[in-house]
Amino acid sequence: MAHKKPGRFASILLLAGCAFPVLLMLILPFRGQLDASETENRSLTHFPALTLGKFSSGEFQKRLEEALSDQYPFGETLKGALVACQDRIYRAESNLLHILFPASVDTYSEIANGYYCYAGDEERIVEKAWPPEKYEAPTLAQAELLRTDAVPTYLYFIRNSRAQDFTRSDAENDEVFRFICNAYRPDGAACFSAADYEEYTGLFYASDHHWNNAGSDRGYREIIHLLLGEDEATIPIQEEKSYPVSFHGSYARQSGRMVGEDSFRVYTYDVPRFITLLNGKNGVYGHQALYEKGRYPTDELRNHYAYYYGGDYGEIIIRTKNTEKQNLLILADSYSNPLNTLIASHFNNTFILDLRYYERDMGETLNLDEYIRANEIDKMLLLGDVTFFSGIQDGGAE
Repeated sequence: MAHKKPGRFASILLLAGCAFPVLLMLILPFRGQLDASETENRSLTHFPALTLGKFSSGEFQKRLEEALSDQYPFGETLKGALVACQDRIYRAESNLLHILFPASVDTYSEIANGYYCYAGDEERIVEKAWPPEKYEAPTLAQAELLRTDAVPTYLYFIRNSRAQDFTRSDAENDEVFRFICNAYRPDGAACFSAADYEEYTGLFYASDHHWNNAGSDRGYREIIHLLLGEDEATIPIQEEKSYPVSFHGSYARQSGRMVGEDSFRVYTYDVPRFITLLNGKNGVYGHQALYEKGRYPTDELRNHYAYYYGGDYGEIIIRTKNTEKQNLLILADSYSNPLNTLIASHFNNTFILDLRYYERDMGETLNLDEYIRANEIDKMLLLGDVTFFSGIQDGGAE
């Protein structure tokens, strides 16, 4: 029996399927290359220049693959659909396992490479505490780079699940903080921490390593008292607002588990007027005004933490014109995003540097002592979690 040749319609569909991805790429010269992803709050890879050295080393091929993933038109929408599909598959498998083996829930249950649920709580994603060999040597090296005698230095360490084993006591989990303090030798230090898993769930997002509005508010008050003493008055909360969008954080995006909150909640504050410079240019930090007007985004993987509070810049300068107050330098990662304007209200000029992006955004290598002298800094604050203090790039959270 002779095989029937494919019809003309099938051939047209096949050709269209092959041509469609190529045609989409033709949009790029008109749209231009994107610099950053607001969904993932990270820099996007640009298409690399082809050189013999980069090609022979494999660097060109690697960056080309990353650029195709990052710059592909409608890539953010496709990523959202993929994560949603992965989540449905996982939930179906998980429900079946719990029915078949109801007593099989471990203390930590791995849901994807490096991501876990704790004590059967499938509405939250955490990491396991890093072993000392992962952070100790990098922390000592990073401390050498950031240590200065030019101004008093204060250290505020955020103990998220990367530095907290929920099966251990609060005192045992303080080992990481003590090690970091010994490495940096600050003039003053404090640790943001939860005593146990139950308290942790009230301070951090369900699908992200960042602290939520309750956590960042507590952090703000502890930082001000660390820098200026217990008598310094902090700005009170005006109200808590809730926006009907699910916040699927970095853990959800990386693991394929959609366990976002039922809503995105924030605290509002009456912050004094100020001037903001973003990488040397006048700008507005964050999109709070859009949320207040009901014009907030609702796409599946929107990083509301970064979009609402403000993303990561190499340099942010906030000027309050309170000339009788001091100048503060903050070296931090994205944990400072909700706090920048709150902390700045207690100072004259506040300089916030993100070491991951400073050289890229400012076009020069940071000389810490020179920066402190040039900007008449009075105090320096180091703020972040174990990734910041060890100088290890956070692979997916921002």
